[in-house]
Amino acid sequence: MQYTVSRHRWLALAAIGLCAAVALSGCAAPVPLSDGSQIEAEMLPLKDSLVIDEQLREELALPPVDLKTRQWLDRLQGELMGDANFGSPAISPDRSTVTIVWYGAPSARLRELVAEAPEKLTVVIQPAVFRPAELNELAQRAVTTQGLVPGVQVAMSSAAPDAAGVTIGIVELPAGRTLDQLGTAYGQALKRLDVPITVEVSGMLVPFNS
Repeated sequence: MQYTVSRHRWLALAAIGLCAAVALSGCAAPVPLSDGSQIEAEMLPLKDSLVIDEQLREELALPPVDLKTRQWLDRLQGELMGDANFGSPAISPDRSTVTIVWYGAPSARLRELVAEAPEKLTVVIQPAVFRPAELNELAQRAVTTQGLVPGVQVAMSSAAPDAAGVTIGIVELPAGRTLDQLGTAYGQALKRLDVPITVEVSGMLVPFNS
């Protein structure tokens, strides 16, 4: 097992068994929030269902994750999920490398868990630009605060996988406004102009339990 601290670009795919987004309705998994509570949501933008199907087919075509790696990832996530510095772990397409996003100096427990990783696995700790829990809190506020930016309906919001910012999905783009303008507006409304906020048109989301 190799242990590396890296500042390189985010290398891996979506985290195993995790959903990073907070949605108003409609990834069928509990989403942890900074206060310890959870939201269950399934992100299924109506306009992008074909794209999601294609992504799912690509994921299923990848090599399977072996049992030891899956068990280690489960333990990693289970023990560190409540740490404000812990971001999204992800595994590379060839299943040889796991990248862990972490804010600040790695904790003693993180180092212990890395040392317990399967011998053939390379573990990369990627320093986060922002504390993941802070980004999750911003994402939660963006999706749950009615009228945060007047005239805009938010469908979902999530911290970036590399903890470098927040993405907000809106139902539709209001006339006369640009996505960049809305990104600035949300930064002002959230009082965090230092955090890059990307606004995308996600469309309406389908409720998971409807």
